[in-house]
Amino acid sequence: LAPFFVSRFMLLPAPLLLVPGVGPTLFGHAIVNLVLAELLTNIHGFITIVTNHAGDDLYTFNDAIKPKSGSFYVRQIVSSANYATGTDPIDFAHGW
Repeated sequence: LAPFFVSRFMLLPAPLLLVPGVGPTLFGHAIVNLVLAELLTNIHGFITIVTNHAGDDLYTFNDAIKPKSGSFYVRQIVSSANYATGTDPIDFAHGW
């Protein structure tokens, strides 16, 4: 967490502090933009992934298997929903 936080929220906008007169203001606005963008990205990712991998109608398994085996990957495919969304912009928003 620390390397990501330092690089994204401190080092990336730090050059803005060098702008005479308005540097701290620009830095503050950049931090707010970065935090809001991070939140919106996480919300979008959550909505996209959860709607495809969580539901009462998805198949579930009662026994355990070895991770990263062929059966493991087949179960991932079988236990996810592959619904048609319709248009290219919607597919793009879903990460296709």
